[in-house]
Amino acid sequence: MTYEKLFKLKFEKGYSTNELIEKFPDQAEKVREIALLQIPTSVLKRTVAEEGVLERILGLKRKFFGRVA
Repeated sequence: MTYEKLFKLKFEKGYSTNELIEKFPDQAEKVREIALLQIPTSVLKRTVAEEGVLERILGLKRKFFGRVA
């Protein structure tokens, strides 16, 4: 499943993170990353320790929401 599809299900169709993980358990990591998109960038930068994960999330924010501060 693509990030785009998960994004649409979460933010356009209104599925909760838990519902998506139950429905697509093999995509749980992607679902959690999509869920982090709603957290402000400044908070993400302080709380996500893994640089690779942080960069992937910030890239997704840019892709789906435009410019990221």
